[in-house]
Amino acid sequence: MKILSIKFIKFFAFAAITLVSQFFLAGAVSAEPQPSNFAYITNQGDDTVSVIDTAKNTVINTIAVGKAPVGIAVSAKLHRVYVSNVESQSISIIDTQNNSVVDTLQINGSPVGLVVSPDSSTLYVADWFANKVLAINTQHTDNIREVTVGDAPAGLAVSPNGLWLYVTNRDSNDIAVINSKTLQIEKRIKVGKHPFGLAISHSGKLLVSVNVKEDSVSIINSKTYAQQKIKVGYHPYCAAITTDEKTLYVTNTQDDSVTVIDLASRQVIASIDVGNTPEGISIDQQQQRVYVANWGSNSISVIDSTSKRLITTIKTGEKSRAFGQFILHE
Repeated sequence: MKILSIKFIKFFAFAAITLVSQFFLAGAVSAEPQPSNFAYITNQGDDTVSVIDTAKNTVINTIAVGKAPVGIAVSAKLHRVYVSNVESQSISIIDTQNNSVVDTLQINGSPVGLVVSPDSSTLYVADWFANKVLAINTQHTDNIREVTVGDAPAGLAVSPNGLWLYVTNRDSNDIAVINSKTLQIEKRIKVGKHPFGLAISHSGKLLVSVNVKEDSVSIINSKTYAQQKIKVGYHPYCAAITTDEKTLYVTNTQDDSVTVIDLASRQVIASIDVGNTPEGISIDQQQQRVYVANWGSNSISVIDSTSKRLITTIKTGEKSRAFGQFILHE
């Protein structure tokens, strides 16, 4: 049997290494980069919206909007972000492709909570002082329907099939269940005192009302309306549910924390310290991070949803609220 020469062995090894390197390099070049998601944060104190690239956790833009912006809603389909400006009684519409305001809708009232229907055909607006909800056609914004609800409507959510609209009525201590086609109230669900934030699960099976004056959340079966109350932190405000429907996150404004609840056991599993007066909260499932708007410290706290730990803080504008679903998944 012939023995290979040292020179041939060295040549063969070099050729193999080169081929392997080229293979991995080609893979790296052809691999699709992870798309960025963007968080749009309303800053009530300086009339702006901060735009955060959630892949980099940096503010990439600041957009001037109306006076005292609070609510936020996003539509990837329309490349639009909607902002409720309480004091200027208007809705700013932002084009997400160039991050500029392209239209402003005047509202004869005080818009607070916002949500866009799953098909992006309708923008729902909670009018805090007029005790009603507006349904605005997103393609023809002069086409507006309305329904009178309870006292001081705030949080809004729409079922995944678009058939049901839910609204928390803070001063009526209930949730109105509205048929989105007829805009008729089908039912009122009594919850805790002063419900404000409202979350709905990815499947639509669970609703979560955040009861400010009871330091609790009501977890509601959307079919049977059976509910369970769970104690959280002091003066809770908003909530968000993970896409897999395993975990619920709740902001507590007066103890600067986020309560984490396991939805299977209905047990509190963690309390995470964040910035001052946390209000709005949304989840970037792709990055496995939870974003919390801190009204008192003008910042966003970023939580790793796997470890349940705070990983960074991002400075934003004054009095960040971000009330609503504020992460745009392009």
